[in-house]
Amino acid sequence: MTELWKVSTGQGVSLSAEEFVGVLSAHHDRVVEMWQALTPEQWEELSRNPAWSVHDTARHVADAMALGASAVLGEPSPFTLGEFDPRSTPDIWLAESAGDVPARTVERYADAAQRLRVRVGERMAAGDSSLGRTVYGPAHWSVNVVHIFWDSWLHERDVLIPLGLVAESTNDEQRLAALYGLLMAMVPARMMEQSFTATIDFTGSGGHVVTAAHESGEISSAESFSLDTDLAGDLCTVVDSLSGRGEALEELIPEAPAMLGSLGQFMAG
Repeated sequence: MTELWKVSTGQGVSLSAEEFVGVLSAHHDRVVEMWQALTPEQWEELSRNPAWSVHDTARHVADAMALGASAVLGEPSPFTLGEFDPRSTPDIWLAESAGDVPARTVERYADAAQRLRVRVGERMAAGDSSLGRTVYGPAHWSVNVVHIFWDSWLHERDVLIPLGLVAESTNDEQRLAALYGLLMAMVPARMMEQSFTATIDFTGSGGHVVTAAHESGEISSAESFSLDTDLAGDLCTVVDSLSGRGEALEELIPEAPAMLGSLGQFMAG
């Protein structure tokens, strides 16, 4: 029987060190392979973010991976960290790699990803439960690692879909992306200090039902094998929508409460 997974700001990820590093490795290796296969022309095409080319998007993903690796390793940040605004801060970071060629971008990502995986495995095996800085305040350090994975997984789709290429990922990657995508959708409730719970039946990839909740400052997202819910949708499409891509959540799942789609609307704007 498949073991159910959970992510929470207080307890981090429920996966074992081997499971977590395995999911990360599968994703990192495929991204590197995909980027290396792109033609010079494809690197210059637009991504799903019309303000960024494929290379701009890849440079951002490499930036995020370098930032994640430095945080996990306890090293100085490669970027100045002030108040993070998802609509402007990444562009500021991109200025530092404006002259990089694609091969350098691939190298930066691969190196940071490898260093991150090694340290993640060590810290999880040691039972490290310390807190780290996240985009929504202090949380278990492993939540930041899931955030970096989620960012990379989304941007992989941002690159491949406009190029007309298949955006493949393992079932475990999709499970983790769904958990975190729904967890992130709780951020507006946390900001407004409102209790909020939502359950979605993620279809299309063997995904489980996922329930996310905000209560008293803590956000959690957990799988279940079955739970009554009126909300259902294709996993990748819904995670895209929760992240401000594709159709609005109210169009994909008309029954969804307005709060659930508010972060996606903010990110789309």
